[in-house]
Amino acid sequence: MSRALPMVVLALAIVSVVVLVANSIYAVPSPISSVRIGGFGEVDYYASQPILNAPPGLLVRVYLINGSSMKPVNAFIDVYANAPNGIVHVAMGYSSILIVPFNSTNWLYALGKWASLGIPFSGYNTSMLVFITYMHGNESWIVPLLIPYNVGWAYRALGKSTPSDATPRYIVVNAYINVNELRPSRVVPVKLNSTVTDPQVFGTYNGYTVYNCSLSGPQPPNIYTSYVFQPTSTCLGFNGSLPIAWATWSNGVIQNDQGLQLQLAIDFSGTINWDAMATGYGNIGTSYSAPENWGILSAEFTIGSDVTQPGSLYWYYGGATWAIVNYEVYEVWYVDVPIMYYVGTTTVSEVLYVPPNDVYGYAFDYGNGPISMFYNGSITLSQQYFGYPALNASTIIEYAAFEYTPYGEELWECNGPVGNASTPYGTVYTITLGGVNTAYGLSAAEIGTELGGLAFDVLVEMATEGEATPLEILLNYVGSSIFDIAGLLIPPQTSSTVTKTTLGIGGVTAGTNLYISVVNASAVYGLPTFGFILNATNFYGIPSSFTCKYNQWVQIG
Repeated sequence: MSRALPMVVLALAIVSVVVLVANSIYAVPSPISSVRIGGFGEVDYYASQPILNAPPGLLVRVYLINGSSMKPVNAFIDVYANAPNGIVHVAMGYSSILIVPFNSTNWLYALGKWASLGIPFSGYNTSMLVFITYMHGNESWIVPLLIPYNVGWAYRALGKSTPSDATPRYIVVNAYINVNELRPSRVVPVKLNSTVTDPQVFGTYNGYTVYNCSLSGPQPPNIYTSYVFQPTSTCLGFNGSLPIAWATWSNGVIQNDQGLQLQLAIDFSGTINWDAMATGYGNIGTSYSAPENWGILSAEFTIGSDVTQPGSLYWYYGGATWAIVNYEVYEVWYVDVPIMYYVGTTTVSEVLYVPPNDVYGYAFDYGNGPISMFYNGSITLSQQYFGYPALNASTIIEYAAFEYTPYGEELWECNGPVGNASTPYGTVYTITLGGVNTAYGLSAAEIGTELGGLAFDVLVEMATEGEATPLEILLNYVGSSIFDIAGLLIPPQTSSTVTKTTLGIGGVTAGTNLYISVVNASAVYGLPTFGFILNATNFYGIPSSFTCKYNQWVQIG
C-alpha cells in the first residue's frame, strides 16, 4: 500500500482536475479535517460544497488499486446509519459515486432516533457503516468502513435553528479496493430461498438484553443490473454494562496466595473513541465517541478475606449498546429459473451508544456478570461470527510472574522494563508493558486519543507494627511517573484524552507463586480494554512457548 500511495494521491489529483473542468472551473475548497481509515479509505470533511450542486450529506467514491494503477470503478455501495439501539439501512447504489443527502428519508429516520434521546448533539459523534462490494469474474471484495459524523451537522443542513453552534458538513469518502492486498472471496452458487433464522440467543441474561438490532425503518429498493444485488445484514445487539478493565483470579490463587492484595485502577478521561473491528480488516474506524470522565479510581481487595472464591473484579460503564453486524451479499440471476450466487461476507463489532455522564463503578463477578460473558459468551459469538475466538494466544500481550526459586523470591516479566522506587514502607517495582503501541491498535482513525499508559505496580511491602501498608499509600510515593508513555497521537486543540489501566499487587512474600497474563480485549469491545488473568501454576492457556522482548528477572527477596 505504501508504494501505491503516491500514485493514489496523483490519481486523486487528476480526478479533482476532471471535476473542476466538469463544473466550469468550480473552486474546490480545502477540507477542514480528514481521517484516514487504515489502507481502506479516507474521509474528508468540508464546510462548503466540494462538488458543485452536491447537497450536504455523504458522498462515497470508489477506487480500484491494482499495482501502481488507481482508477474509479463501479461497485455496489451499501450504506447503514448507526442509531442508539441498532442500525438503519439508508441507501444502496451501483456506481463509482454514491451521494446520500442528510434529508434522505431513511437517514432522517436514524436522525430521529438520536434526537429522541434529548441530549445535546455536541456531546457525541455517531457514524455511518458503509460496505463496498466489488466483483470481477468469479471473485469479490467487500470493504467495510465506519464514517464518523455529528447529528448536529445534519440538523443544521436541514434548516433547523438548533444546534446553533453546528454548521452543515459535506462528508466525502474515498474508498480503496486494493486487489493486491485484500483477499478475495469466491462467487459460488447456493440454493435459492434458503431459510434464514434469527440466532436463538435473544432474551435477558444476567442483566444483559440480547436482541435483533436491525431496525425496521424504511428500506432502500433493490439494485437491478443484469442481476439483482441482494445484501442481507444481521445485527445482534447487547445492552447492559461493558467492562473497562478487570482482574480475574483462579481457584489456585485462592488456595495458595492468601493475604495477597490486589488493586485495580483506571483513568479514562477526555474524548473516548470506540473503534469498530471487522473480520479480516481489523480497525475500520470510530463508531462512537463522547467525552467521559472515568477516574482516577481504584478498588482494592485481599485474597482470603475480601474474596474467598475464584472470580473477577471489574470496572464497568452501564447502559451501553454493543452490536455484532454480520453482512452477507448475494446476487440473483434470472434466466429460465432464478439462480442465486453467494458473493461474500464480513462481520463488524461496534459500540453504538454510551449514555452521557455514564453510570460507572466496579463490581465482583462470580460467574454471572460481564466478565463471565466475555469468557463464555463473547468467545463463542466471536468464534461463530468472526471465525476465530475472541480470547486466544494473540490477545495475550504481556506475561509476568512472581516465582519462588532456590535463589529466593523473583519477579519475572516478558515484554516491559522493570523499574523500582524506595518508600518508607518497602520497595515498589513497576513494569511498563511493552508492545502497547500495537496492542492498542491505534490508527489515524482515533484522532484525539493519547495513550496514557498501562502498567503493573508490583508492591513488595515491609511490615509496619505487624500490619500491611495500604496500597494507595505506596502508590502516592511512586506518583504518576510510572504510567508515562509518550503520546502516540497529538490531541486536537488543548484537550487531552487519557486511557490508563493499572494493577497493583501487594503482600508478596517468600513462597508466592503468581502468574499474570494481560489480555487485550480491544478487538471485542472497540475501547482499549484490558484484563489481568491471575493463576497460581501457569499462564492463561498454558502456552507452550511465547516470544519475549525483555525477559528480565529481578530478585525481590
